[in-house]
Amino acid sequence: MPVFASFALGLLLVVIVSGQVQLDRPLYIPGTDASLQYDDGSAYWLTWNGTYRGVWFNTADFAGYPVPFEADNTEFWFYHHLTYPWDTASFYAELYNGDDVYGPVTQLDQTSVTAAHYAAVYANYPTPINCESSFWVIENTEMSGGGWPSLLSDNTPSTWADHSFYSDDFIVWEPWVPSTVGLARTTWGELKTLFDTPLLRSTPGCVDYFIRTSTTYGPGSGLIVD
Repeated sequence: MPVFASFALGLLLVVIVSGQVQLDRPLYIPGTDASLQYDDGSAYWLTWNGTYRGVWFNTADFAGYPVPFEADNTEFWFYHHLTYPWDTASFYAELYNGDDVYGPVTQLDQTSVTAAHYAAVYANYPTPINCESSFWVIENTEMSGGGWPSLLSDNTPSTWADHSFYSDDFIVWEPWVPSTVGLARTTWGELKTLFDTPLLRSTPGCVDYFIRTSTTYGPGSGLIVD
């Protein structure tokens, strides 16, 4: 392979695996009975991929059938890695009605929030926000020049539909599937296999961000059953 081609391929590989870091050890993230969450409570990854990162919630996954939801707050968990410092801790927490076909559609709220390292960060709503049975909670990083602050995610593939997505244009949403490929442990002989197949992944499917929503009225009370 010509030197220039090897160099270009190396650059491409760096781009592919940028925007994410696997933690040295999993971190426990506490939850509550009042939360709607798809994460499994163990953080394995931090990521700054995409200007927008969001979780699509379907209340049928929690209530057994689709029902509206009253959101009292939304919750985010971040991680500040010293090797990949944030250029800002500020972001917009956004709430949208929408689904897994059209993505986030109708904005219900946008709140400016300051992230913190490895701690629950909330956008609290003075009045509960009525959401449809299918809605999105999004971290909007437009105030950053590189997708910061970096969000935590688990490492367990979704057993239902994909629920965690990222986007750079708010039009095309990619499921969040981290890659374990790295130049340090990839030989040039392995690169052909890499580019002849989909990205090597740590899991066979989409894993989930630590983005949650809840109500303060008690377990299950945020689900509005007519």
